Amino acid sequence: MNKKSFLILLVLSACLSSVVGSGASDGYPKTITDSAGREVTIEDPITAIVVLNSDAAEAVSILDDTGKIVGTTDSVEKYKAYYFSEMLGDWEMVGTWKEFNYEKIADLARADPGMLLVISYTSKVSDVEENLALFGDITVVGLDFYNAEKMEDEIITLGILLDKEDEAESYRSWVSEKKEYVESAVEGLEGPKVYVEGSSTGGLGSLSTYGEGSALDDMVRLAGGVNVITGTTSTPKVEWESVLVEGPDIIIKVPPSINQLGWSDTSEMEDMVDEIESRPGADNLVAVEDDRVYVIFRDITLGMGSVVGLTYWAKIFHPEADLDPEDVYKEYLDIRGLDFPEEKIFLYPEIS
Repeated sequence: MNKKSFLILLVLSACLSSVVGSGASDGYPKTITDSAGREVTIEDPITAIVVLNSDAAEAVSILDDTGKIVGTTDSVEKYKAYYFSEMLGDWEMVGTWKEFNYEKIADLARADPGMLLVISYTSKVSDVEENLALFGDITVVGLDFYNAEKMEDEIITLGILLDKEDEAESYRSWVSEKKEYVESAVEGLEGPKVYVEGSSTGGLGSLSTYGEGSALDDMVRLAGGVNVITGTTSTPKVEWESVLVEGPDIIIKVPPSINQLGWSDTSEMEDMVDEIESRPGADNLVAVEDDRVYVIFRDITLGMGSVVGLTYWAKIFHPEADLDPEDVYKEYLDIRGLDFPEEKIFLYPEIS
């Protein structure tokens, strides 16, 4: 072989090695279908992530990949700072939970020499993709991570995108195991009538609750209860009078958790219970007569940790069931590399 032929062969070998090294032999390009029904293709490994909500941040944390997050919105700082306090200072703020700074996101894409992924709620993904298209080719995926019915599939999808399939499958198996344990524990037990209340800032004529199609309606059913709010939108406003008519056996208050991890004492929770029990006609409700008005930490009822809330709710509905919600919460936090805060309170009153 002459010198010229050898050099040509050397160049071709280098080119081939470059193609292989770029990921061609590692399963790229990859195509997934997101929760908005869109096909999304990534050509190379994801090297940077922008999460547009706190649920997405938690999902990335579950897969132990928060080191790739470069941008987020104020919702993480507002609602989940206790989970991400050591990292927030390194993340660019790219807007609020509903309004995004697309120029900042584009700047982050330009600053990263690799592949940037933007994770959005499915309800916003089309607008996000359309606005970012003005700045070039930026990959956007629609994944919610708050609906228990879809969450297990969504974490697998994210695992594929981030090359974290093993971690995703491990988490999905854990969630499935805990859900099956709850379903088995409540099987055959009579379901109590349950009223779930969010905000009551609109007064007794406009109470926030959860109807058919909502994540918390699903949770009531999975935990072995019967939601008294039916035939409505997923997040309707109801009058207290209509709640009285339904006569719930159990009332669960799920207040907003603004940058808090449970409660340090029960005083605020007691006030919430007292407010409900002092409403007109409340003393005629079974829930009040039997002291079954509860306040629960919102963060464990929605999002990636919702299987924790499911276990708590099942134990509330069926105290006789062989379930240990606190143990499940400890396991969840351990998966995320966090310690359980023994001094905090997540449910009031305690389940008797």
